[in-house]
Amino acid sequence: MKAYSLINAVHLPLTGELHPLRREFARWLSAGNAFSLLIALAIFGSWYLWSHRTVEEEAPPPGVQILELRELGVPPSISRAQEQTAQLNVAGAAAPPTIGIPEPVPDEQAQTSTIATQAEMSDALAPITASELSGGADSIVVDYKDDNSPRPGDFVAFDELPVLLSAEQPAYPDLAREAGITGTVRVNVLVGKDGRVKKAIAMDGPELFRDSAIEAAKKARFKPALQGRNPVEVWVLIPFNFELNR
Repeated sequence: MKAYSLINAVHLPLTGELHPLRREFARWLSAGNAFSLLIALAIFGSWYLWSHRTVEEEAPPPGVQILELRELGVPPSISRAQEQTAQLNVAGAAAPPTIGIPEPVPDEQAQTSTIATQAEMSDALAPITASELSGGADSIVVDYKDDNSPRPGDFVAFDELPVLLSAEQPAYPDLAREAGITGTVRVNVLVGKDGRVKKAIAMDGPELFRDSAIEAAKKARFKPALQGRNPVEVWVLIPFNFELNR
């Protein structure tokens, strides 16, 4: 049997910092910390470069200028621009006067022209009287109606709504009765200051019933709408139901 010297042999068991696992742990821990530090530096460098990059703005198309709303001034007056345009057009349309040059012609081709006297021009430019227009009558009658009534959809201020006092039942058309047709017609009426219906317009509903509904709506009577103590004209919607009694 061969003998070995134990003078230089390592004393067993190994403990503390001399243990091989301790040494491997310290070495791998240092390598892991260095690798993590490199990854952190790479991430930080990427973020820094991305946040401080230079963004190239897209150039606007040629001939287009982008302005903000606050940079725009007060728009010019439309009426003033129209007046200036009209004046320019009139001035541009005027042609310089030309002087005619007379050309000699034979006597048989010459036209005899006469110049009116002042008396003849005064008679021609004399004002026309009412008797001349009316064939001897004393005055002219002009039928003029100033209708300031609101149109459907116009806003009318009022304090009290109109109140329906009476309304007739519309006549049921014979054709619709024989065909068994029913329906509802809504009529928009203009209630005048005296409570009478001035205008009536059928808004919707079967065509067979519209004329009858409009005739009935025109005969309706209202207490007019009031603005303070003064009556005002307003539009009111009246529904007419056409049903057959079975």
